[in-house]
Amino acid sequence: MSSTSDIFSATQRFARSDGRRAWVELAVTFGLYVSSVFVGLATLGIWWITLPTVLLASAMGLRIYMIQHDCLHRSFFASRETNDLIGMLLSPIAMTPYKATRYIHGLHHTYVSDLERRDSFEIFTMTLAEWQAAPGWKRLHYRIYRSPVVLILIGPFVLFGVLRRLPLYGFKTGVGDLVFHNVLLAAYLGIIWWTTGWAGLGFWVASVYFACAFGGLIPYIVHNFENVRWGRRPELTFASAALDGSAVLDWGRLFDLVTLNIGYHDLHHFNAKIPGYSLRNAHAALEAEGLIQSEKISFLEGLRCLRWKLFDEEIGRMIPFPSRAMLRERQRTSATVG
Repeated sequence: MSSTSDIFSATQRFARSDGRRAWVELAVTFGLYVSSVFVGLATLGIWWITLPTVLLASAMGLRIYMIQHDCLHRSFFASRETNDLIGMLLSPIAMTPYKATRYIHGLHHTYVSDLERRDSFEIFTMTLAEWQAAPGWKRLHYRIYRSPVVLILIGPFVLFGVLRRLPLYGFKTGVGDLVFHNVLLAAYLGIIWWTTGWAGLGFWVASVYFACAFGGLIPYIVHNFENVRWGRRPELTFASAALDGSAVLDWGRLFDLVTLNIGYHDLHHFNAKIPGYSLRNAHAALEAEGLIQSEKISFLEGLRCLRWKLFDEEIGRMIPFPSRAMLRERQRTSATVG
């Protein structure tokens, strides 16, 4: 692989915001979101209209979250002030306060793949050694936590629907940000309830739930594939953490379009100043030039990644929950080597 400086220099030509492109992306996404919500609420009870509009609202809500995510990195627009303003105004649809999310997401980028700072990750990963040393109650807790039902079907909705209303780290970034976000969200939900009642709120909940459940797969798979890199500094470098600690989600053009190319996650971690609307082309160009080689994961392969539960530091890979026979063999091998 090329040197870190060579790769970074090559990425710089893509790390430029395009104001016209950014406003078009925002206008089309926001327009489709508003249209789907309006049509869905106006046709409640007509399932063959309600269902597609729920799904479209969910997809565009997820895309708005991705736009806010670019604003967090101040890469979507050229102006820092514009990124911050739009990021804050999008917060009731993105379902997360802007400044608080910028803080915790910054930690994620700083400490990606760092075993000493797993607290900065959305999804906690235990090592095999920690699993072996853990008491029974802790193992049971981790088994429940790492189940697909909790990680995908329940956890993301609880996180964005409940916990992001008042994240504790939000007090570090300012209570005003939390108040502003929650007032906007309350006003939005108040309008829905006032015009369409509880059925309208049900439509909104469904759109948020689908966005959370599908969106929850993304951070899981890009950082929990079999050959993911985990380590400790100084052995773990910035480049190895970014390029080997993240994967590419090869899920098709529609997925890239809806998620603003967030699936090209290794390059995003390497240079977060590349705006999402340029990320796919940047990744293709750097691959063609032989500067990066990515772990690419199809959708079905991604679902199979749900079986990876622990990071085995000895072999440098993710593994399923070990059987007793495997643990005995590992202990026997370790004793022999020792």
